[in-house]
Amino acid sequence: MTSMTELQYIDRLLQIFRRSGIYDRPHHENLNDADIMVLYCIGFCDDLKDIKLSDIAKRLKVTLPAVTHKVQTLEQEGFIKKLKDSNDLRKTYVKLTDKGEALVMSSKKTYYEPLLEIIESLGEEDKNHFIRILEKVSNK
Repeated sequence: MTSMTELQYIDRLLQIFRRSGIYDRPHHENLNDADIMVLYCIGFCDDLKDIKLSDIAKRLKVTLPAVTHKVQTLEQEGFIKKLKDSNDLRKTYVKLTDKGEALVMSSKKTYYEPLLEIIESLGEEDKNHFIRILEKVSNK
């Protein structure tokens, strides 16, 4: 059984982790954190050729209406474009525009830099344990 002292210690470690800079992401004019997360999700979905709104919702663990709203805003701002499937017009895909691609690519290194520093300091074995633990707590 976990003691109150252990819980307090874990809480302090998590607070230190939050202050480590890992969550200090680049900010962009006229875009809030949710906008940036959608853009990064589209830009960093290397395993998907065609990205649907439902793919974004699933990866970000948010509702489809929330993603739909963000996509509309980002489309109006010229960061993404929606494409209809030529075989099934009910399917809509999203893609970064040149403006969106430039924003994502310019900040990709900065985005991952704090995480890279933490991961490199762990070593291979601890990195694998860290990934396993994050996967375990993320799948709750």
